[in-house]
Amino acid sequence: MEYVPVRCRIPVLLKQIGKNQQWLADRTGLGKQRISDIVHLRMDNISIQRAALIAYHLDCTIDDLWVWEWR
Repeated sequence: MEYVPVRCRIPVLLKQIGKNQQWLADRTGLGKQRISDIVHLRMDNISIQRAALIAYHLDCTIDDLWVWEWR
């Protein structure tokens, strides 16, 4: 059994602060396509450093970036 992300909360967190994915891409230095891949769970694994960077700019914890489930 493993703990896996089943839904990304980044769009909700961005909406709460009135920003978009382009803003997040600019702030983190990641490409817009990379942010889109993260949001749509197209990346098999994301580094803890990238997750921490995104969480920092969204003022949340890494766990808050996704809805997690045991599978």
